[in-house]
Amino acid sequence: MTSPIGAPSAHVHVPKADRPLNPAQQARAADPAAKGAAFGALVSGFAKAKHAPVTPPVVTPPEPTVTDTGTATPPATVVDISA
Repeated sequence: MTSPIGAPSAHVHVPKADRPLNPAQQARAADPAAKGAAFGALVSGFAKAKHAPVTPPVVTPPEPTVTDTGTATPPATVVDISA
C-alpha cells in the first residue's frame, strides 16, 4: 500500500497467530477466487460451523473384565469384639 503522497503505508493487516480467523478470512483462505454470492455462501458456511453447538462424542464404557480362577473365595471370618 502507499499513502496519498507516495510513501509506503505502515499499516498492513496481519492476522494474529493467537486468534482464530474470522469466517470471512477463512472463506478467503479456502477459495481466494470466490466472488459475490459464492463468497457469501462460503462465509455463511464458516459462520454456521463456528456457532454450531458442540456435542461431546458418545463413548460407551468398556465391559468389565471378569476372570474366573475356578476357586471360590472363603467366607469372611466374623470376629466378636463386644466381649
